[in-house]
Amino acid sequence: MLNIRCTLEILRKISDGGEAMKFLLAPWGNPERWGEVTYEFDGRNVKSHTSLKILQESISPDRTIIIGLDTLAEKGRNYGEVRENAEEKIKKYTEKFGLEDYEVLIAPGTGTFPNGKFDGDVLDYYYYIIAKISLILLEDAGDIIDLHLDLTHGINYSPILTYKAIREIAEIFSMLREVKFKAYNADPFIPSVSDRLSVNIVEDIHPVPRPFAEKFSDGRPLEPRNFSREEKMRFYKEELNCIREINTHEVSAFIGALYNGLPLALFRFYPDMDKLGRIISVVLDTYEKYAEVRTQKGLEVVKRVRMKKDFKAYVFAYVTTALLKNLPLEPEFSERKEVALDEIEAVKEGLFKFDERFHNRIANDIYQLKKDLGEKEIKNWKIYNEILERSIGEVDKRNFLAHSGFERNVVEVKKQDNRLMLRYREDNIETIAELCQTGLK
Repeated sequence: MLNIRCTLEILRKISDGGEAMKFLLAPWGNPERWGEVTYEFDGRNVKSHTSLKILQESISPDRTIIIGLDTLAEKGRNYGEVRENAEEKIKKYTEKFGLEDYEVLIAPGTGTFPNGKFDGDVLDYYYYIIAKISLILLEDAGDIIDLHLDLTHGINYSPILTYKAIREIAEIFSMLREVKFKAYNADPFIPSVSDRLSVNIVEDIHPVPRPFAEKFSDGRPLEPRNFSREEKMRFYKEELNCIREINTHEVSAFIGALYNGLPLALFRFYPDMDKLGRIISVVLDTYEKYAEVRTQKGLEVVKRVRMKKDFKAYVFAYVTTALLKNLPLEPEFSERKEVALDEIEAVKEGLFKFDERFHNRIANDIYQLKKDLGEKEIKNWKIYNEILERSIGEVDKRNFLAHSGFERNVVEVKKQDNRLMLRYREDNIETIAELCQTGLK
């Protein structure tokens, strides 16, 4: 079972800061027939069966994670044993190759091989990597994250899907962390031509911070494969009951609030981090539970459920809530209907500096709020336009997005302890949630 650590432990590790935490990640195919060659990189020469050895020596990573496939397995009475067998095979060769200080992450694969048939969805690998690596970074990374991805030994879909997953993760973390990302690939090995291979840097960047931009569809992170209608209904009721605890429409509004630069909406729609974490844990456990193993005609593994894109939305919503918790706010970031203007200013500086357009726009809107309302006495909650003695109409979509969500028909204001307090009209909250999701896929 996945260990989702408590919120305080995650936040403590996120805020440690200091030296960069280096992660070396490497998707592997089957190492059985890899030949020994001389790898060259960064002025070094290392004779090995894998490029990982010279990269470990050159980079000195804090954690090396080999991403293997369950399709390496040759036996197992259940899916847990299948995964263990696949991991044992990788460790057999890492010992032979002289690798040390590494860990193995077994991800779901698909295909028919001499050792067995593995029936599943290719994108399960991608969603699984997103979940597992995101959680690892939350649990074990500080303010500086140094990611290194060796694609040399990936096979079929694994290199492109691993790269896609790690790149997306890096962009999300870059909003509030300093992230470095390098990708590597060695020259192809052609025995008759050369036994000296250069390890090449194929990408070396500081990822551009990019908020997640996908909304929930039906809120279901898993989908049964070849289930009857009755079986499907029972599956959703018995296995995924936890998703009922989350209002995915409002979580999509939260995702959109970050994507569109709407600080007040970020507070209003901030989801429950623990509930999101439980959903992730349940999904991963349920996926493994419904991986059926048959051995009558050799090893056959059938993944009876597939991961859906909504699972990625749960994961990245969880990641974002964890990152926001670490903003220097007093009190800490949380779901609140009523927010002080000085807290919004702190969010502008602590979060929205990742995008200069948002930062400047929010600054201008804060200035206008102070100009319009700073000298006024507002003892009770009043609609912004009412305070300005203007008629109150329907919310204007363009103004809502163009003015950081401070649309004057739906924002209510009052003064409390010399602080300007803001909130949204609850009778318009469904419309506001829809507007927040503008532009999400």
